[in-house]
Amino acid sequence: MLDETNLKEHGQHHILEYTKVMSQSEKEQLESDINQLDLDEIDKLYQDVYINRKTIDVADNIEQVEFEVKDQLSEEQLKSYRSLGIQAIKDGKFAVLLMAGGQGTRLGHKGPKGTFSFNDKSLFERQAEQLKQLTEEVGTPIHWYIMTSDVNHKDTLSFFLENKYFDYDENYIHFFKQDHIVSLTTDGQLILDTNRRVMRTPNGNGGVFKSLEKTKLLAEMKENGVEYLFLNNIDNALVKVLDPEFVGFTVEHNSDVTTKSIKAHSGEKVGRLVSIDGKKRVLEYSELSEDDVDKLENANIGIHVFKLDFLIEAASKPLPYHLAVKKLKQLDEDFSVVEEESLKFELFYFDIFQYAESFATLQVDRTKEFSPLKNKEGQDSIETAQRDLENNQLL
Repeated sequence: MLDETNLKEHGQHHILEYTKVMSQSEKEQLESDINQLDLDEIDKLYQDVYINRKTIDVADNIEQVEFEVKDQLSEEQLKSYRSLGIQAIKDGKFAVLLMAGGQGTRLGHKGPKGTFSFNDKSLFERQAEQLKQLTEEVGTPIHWYIMTSDVNHKDTLSFFLENKYFDYDENYIHFFKQDHIVSLTTDGQLILDTNRRVMRTPNGNGGVFKSLEKTKLLAEMKENGVEYLFLNNIDNALVKVLDPEFVGFTVEHNSDVTTKSIKAHSGEKVGRLVSIDGKKRVLEYSELSEDDVDKLENANIGIHVFKLDFLIEAASKPLPYHLAVKKLKQLDEDFSVVEEESLKFELFYFDIFQYAESFATLQVDRTKEFSPLKNKEGQDSIETAQRDLENNQLL
């Protein structure tokens, strides 16, 4: 039974109206959904992230993160890093984590974004090929962890199965799903999705660490002798997965977090790697003044390596939720499907940087390593990614 008093106290009594026209099985499912929620926590989330949200004032204490520029390193240094990296991969010290929870909707593509193809070769296959080549070079299998979501998990698994795991050893591919969190109306009310269930959406890429911890995959990595975890997103068409030179750079610096970056163009709308009161973080373009945007040239591209021991310690520490207001399909009071502006709450993976005691950054050439695939047309689009792949002779 639904606790009517509790629902009314938290302003969620509208749920009771829905139940009046639901079948018994739908009522039972809704009851189960509601009973899994902590309404006090949802109230607090709504107040903290939406009602009492604050703008960030960092003008007085923001500094640029120190970095080394790859193009300024000598051939001898790069050769040394590559040798060090190859040996570390051969010794099984590195695993790879791919964040692939999104759909290809904005590309006009039906299905997981990782199934989008250039010249009949999907983004998943492109990354699998790189790992396969590395495995053959070092003679050591590399564990590949792939984060999906409720919306694309089944299709992702089917795609890998249909393609015979791209000839990669399936025993070294590990799929897991990111967690979800409720979405709310702008009035703080729970929403019903088109299946007549409480709407929950992926909790952002920052949920990856708690998902790894909850599924005991961090502990599994430790047992397998892994010391570092390489992380990247599915939508960088030029990503160099487990690039041995970067791996060697990581081992040499032995930092809690090691990251790749690019030099931002003037006014470019990409996050900047910064230090605030000694704590590392990424500030989005929208969080910076025009003056700070051009002062801070070191841009985040979503390629990082984390010390496994650091993640094991930091995974349980709190990360702040961020707000996204988006139009979501949902049911109105008449059970009609409507699309309304709603509140999504997301964690960002880079907020874990604040817990790092050591941090190293290698700035790389964007034309060789960064081509985000975000849109069907225009900036960061299918056309620009295809051009960049052609320029790097990858098509």
